[in-house]
Amino acid sequence: MSDPCIVGRLGGEKATGVYVHIDGTPKAILPRLGLIMARDGIDTALATLARRRYGWAYLWPEFDDGDAETNLGLPLHNGRVIPGYGFSYTLGPLMHAFTLDDARTHPLIGWAYFIDPAGGDVHWWDTRPGAADTRHVTTVWSHA
Repeated sequence: MSDPCIVGRLGGEKATGVYVHIDGTPKAILPRLGLIMARDGIDTALATLARRRYGWAYLWPEFDDGDAETNLGLPLHNGRVIPGYGFSYTLGPLMHAFTLDDARTHPLIGWAYFIDPAGGDVHWWDTRPGAADTRHVTTVWSHA
């Protein structure tokens, strides 16, 4: 199972995020977000994530071109490795501007993570069917 999620920015009129196909559980994604934000800062991390409007296959900071083709069999013509972030799609449907409500109704998305640009805390929800409608807030800097 791939455990898709959305990751994006908290605040403004609506919190919006971009689709991430693999490893969207809190155990997997929160440490990765911590590494990315500790290394690049909150603003750069959010901007880099949001620029990939076709979404991400993987959000893995340690991902490289060799992983994409050799270890995972991802054809590079469908996307590209973004150093320090993962593998983003360059073809397909636009997979950005998802809201929390979108995540709750989308048949694949099981998790929603919105980063507070003011301090980097991650507000997240389990959006799988039957999950409690509970907001969790965590500081991922300690995961880095």
